Amino acid sequence: MTPDPLNVLWVEPTFPGRLGAVADWLVRRRGYRSWFYCHTRDPRESWPATVGQGLEVQVFGVGGIARDAAVTWSRALERSLCYAYGCWEVLEQKRPRPIDLIVGRSAGLGSALFAPVYWPAAPVVNFLDYYYHAHRNDLADEAGPETPPAYFHWRRSMAAIELLDLEQTTLGWTPTEWQRGLFPAEYRDTMLVLHDGVETRRFARSAWHATGRAPRSIAGRNIPAATRVVSFVARSLDRLRGFDRLLETADALLRARPDVLIVVVGDPIVRRGLDVAFHNKDYSAHLMAQRPPVDRQRIWFLGPSPPGTVAEVLAASDLHLAPSRPYPVARSLLEAMACGCVVLASDTAPHRQVITPGRTGLLADLRDAEALARQAMAVLADPAAHRPIGDAAAALVQQRYSQDACLPRLAERFSALVAARSSGQWSVVSGQ
Repeated sequence: MTPDPLNVLWVEPTFPGRLGAVADWLVRRRGYRSWFYCHTRDPRESWPATVGQGLEVQVFGVGGIARDAAVTWSRALERSLCYAYGCWEVLEQKRPRPIDLIVGRSAGLGSALFAPVYWPAAPVVNFLDYYYHAHRNDLADEAGPETPPAYFHWRRSMAAIELLDLEQTTLGWTPTEWQRGLFPAEYRDTMLVLHDGVETRRFARSAWHATGRAPRSIAGRNIPAATRVVSFVARSLDRLRGFDRLLETADALLRARPDVLIVVVGDPIVRRGLDVAFHNKDYSAHLMAQRPPVDRQRIWFLGPSPPGTVAEVLAASDLHLAPSRPYPVARSLLEAMACGCVVLASDTAPHRQVITPGRTGLLADLRDAEALARQAMAVLADPAAHRPIGDAAAALVQQRYSQDACLPRLAERFSALVAARSSGQWSVVSGQ
């Protein structure tokens, strides 16, 4: 087997994305050399510390239809191919080498698809988040007769790039069994199921969760000890992550308890095309105008926030709400568990993969707003009685979902892939 360290080419549309933290850990802990190719970069405050110290970031441009902010469903695959071609062009220009392994995450854009054209000797790993079904999961079963047919055309064709990746990858990789079960049966047996890991150095059980008496602050503002903090964290404040349910529950809590503070992290603009009705719109403003909250001053909207601010929110939270529709488990839910939060989530198949009700979290019927509010009020009425749930959640993440639990196994698989490519023994690395 080829020993560490390896030279890895990472490709993802956005940096850090999901793979940036993995690359950072492997550079820090295993001495990998990593080139990370992306189309866009998040603000530098969210970058891992190893950038420029073993982890090099390179932006690639895109042409053709990929330059457009949005495209029709019939041109989605063309847009994906333009992303992949843009990556290949910059690889040919910059020529990073040597490369032992290529790890890509297309996120529906196929960015790593042509990377092996530049370096055909390296095995390819593809991180696969989601496989679209025409009428199942996410928001599909809420699409009414007013939904344009093009939405369903798009849903039926969106999996094309994932299928191309699966056909040409050495190893498919997905975080949970639920996600693997979405893919066609002929691919599942050879897919690696392994979470990409929570950074428990940053998201760790806080003193507040351990004792209920430590000082708390969020974004420079001190939180009184008597205040009950309820948190919600998402990339976008959208229906997919249940922001509508959050506001409904928040209103009930604000009416019932004068000591409640709701802290919301996320971009108010809906970024996912899955929500055809509100894509690229301010969904939070739409909801707040329709039904203004009873006390707007006790809802803090922090907007898109760096990991450090998210960690402050979760460290201070008495209850974390995650009323998501059926969709891959949000990283913020696992980060909240790692911090020792009591998590109240929607009772969906993805959430049941990581939460045992009453032991490591609480689950509520997504369609029953009153039941969600009742469970939330029970936690806020007696946080100390529910503290063992948060403690068990933190222990679970540390044991099963932390970077230190997951990424050594991933490094072993990477080394096995490279060794198998050298010997031609692909059976060494297939399956679970």
